[in-house]
Amino acid sequence: MSFCLPRVTLILALGLTATACSSALEEPPDEFGEARDAIQDGYLDNGDSAVVGIYNDEIGALCTGSLIAPNVVLTARHCVSDMANERDGQITCRSTRFTDTHLARRIFVTTDAEIGTFARYYRGSEIVLLPGEEADVFCGNDQAILILDKPIPESEAVPLVPRVDVPLVEGEEYYAVGFGATNDESAGAGLRRRRDKLFIDCVADGCPSSLVKPTEWVGDTGICEGDSGGPSLDLMHRVIGVTSRGAAGCEYPIYGYVYRWAEWIKETTVRAARAGGYKEPAWATGYPTDPVYSAEIGATCGQPEQCPANACLDGYCTRPCSEAAACPGGYSCDEQLGVCAKALEPSPDDEGSGSCSVNPRPDPTQPVPWVLGVAGLGAVARLRRRRSRERLG
Repeated sequence: MSFCLPRVTLILALGLTATACSSALEEPPDEFGEARDAIQDGYLDNGDSAVVGIYNDEIGALCTGSLIAPNVVLTARHCVSDMANERDGQITCRSTRFTDTHLARRIFVTTDAEIGTFARYYRGSEIVLLPGEEADVFCGNDQAILILDKPIPESEAVPLVPRVDVPLVEGEEYYAVGFGATNDESAGAGLRRRRDKLFIDCVADGCPSSLVKPTEWVGDTGICEGDSGGPSLDLMHRVIGVTSRGAAGCEYPIYGYVYRWAEWIKETTVRAARAGGYKEPAWATGYPTDPVYSAEIGATCGQPEQCPANACLDGYCTRPCSEAAACPGGYSCDEQLGVCAKALEPSPDDEGSGSCSVNPRPDPTQPVPWVLGVAGLGAVARLRRRRSRERLG
């Protein structure tokens, strides 16, 4: 059940001044960063309700997070923990560490587009930190999960899907959303904003090692104070990064790399689902995060573009499938085509025979009409390449 806070004082969370690159890594800024970072030059965003505003009542700070399950919020650890060994409020990867973690019950999230007195809030119940002996080192470990005491209904916000199964590539396009300021003077904080047409500068080991760790990546520009913990999302609307730090001028944003912490995210989400009394999201148990594998199938079609997955087989819409992505009831995964095909019904001659039967293989001399779009053809090509490798091996 949501509730209103009697008063919300907007004090921005620590931002990180790390370095922010607008694409030129040849002359990166210095090694320091501040944990502050708002979406500069973005636009007001009333639609991405699963990008939640976070208010930390213990320290009076504002952050951003991603709702990835009804009671699971992915955010930055510096939004829920203290830090030590900063230099003049800035971060250095050599010495800055996390210290005390704040009380979960004093952290509140809202799906509203504005953080303020009249917003609806949900209270935290548990903070889950990254595992490992070096998890208190700031750089490379600035992620945390806040589990809420009550699930947020889907009618209010449909959870985002984290991209836990596919790595990023340099130059890939993304967009960023956050509740932060629009400049270094902290103006405009508390409203959800979005900025599109951003591009990944470098990923993990492809970035300068003195500034960026293997569990991080560098984005384009535009994150500012208060955006900390907020998501960067790919063009399939999957969460690919957690805003960690950036340089002065809202430049050189450094994000926590969701793909590198996939197992921790999945395991925590499964546990939270059990506590919340709902079925865990499919992606948390290994189902592909590409939405094409969850597209509705069965509608009548004549062309691939008439189908959600851009795949039409024998007059009905279908979608790719695999061992990890099973087909719905009434369909089976055609191994040759790599798509869901309607299960064949037994012929009248087979009924009542008392013997087991197997669906017959298609007769190659009697082809059936089928049309596959780009998605389906890609699945077929991958399957054929895999079989070729197996034969060669």
